[in-house]
Amino acid sequence: MDITDRGFAGFCLDENVEKLFGDISGTSWQSRKKKAIQYDLDHRPDDTLIAEVDGEVAAYACTRLYQGRSVGHVANMAVAPEYQGEGVGKALLNAALKHFKQNGMDYARIETLEQNYKAKKFYPKAGFKEVGKRIYYFREL
Repeated sequence: MDITDRGFAGFCLDENVEKLFGDISGTSWQSRKKKAIQYDLDHRPDDTLIAEVDGEVAAYACTRLYQGRSVGHVANMAVAPEYQGEGVGKALLNAALKHFKQNGMDYARIETLEQNYKAKKFYPKAGFKEVGKRIYYFREL
């Protein structure tokens, strides 16, 4: 979970909301993100991939298999900052793609925020094509 705090800092939608509106739910964006990751660990343990370097967890990817559409989705992927640029993310993403193929998926999906410049360079190099952009709006009631 430490990787969640450090790997998503600056790249989490809930963090963007907190920057504009402050604490909106009594819990931090980190807490909510960790809860989402924990949900995947609890409910999809076979679809969660871990990358280790020298016996230490360096990255993880929570994936989902959409059988009806034959799409594998990398729902959350984070690499500890000290391992970024070392090929750990590339190896983990390749493992996720292999996991999708082994489970009968024909396509892979991943997304990122506009502000995540590293991911915006990384995903196309991994063969992904941009297919659309989502704009998130938020307001107080």
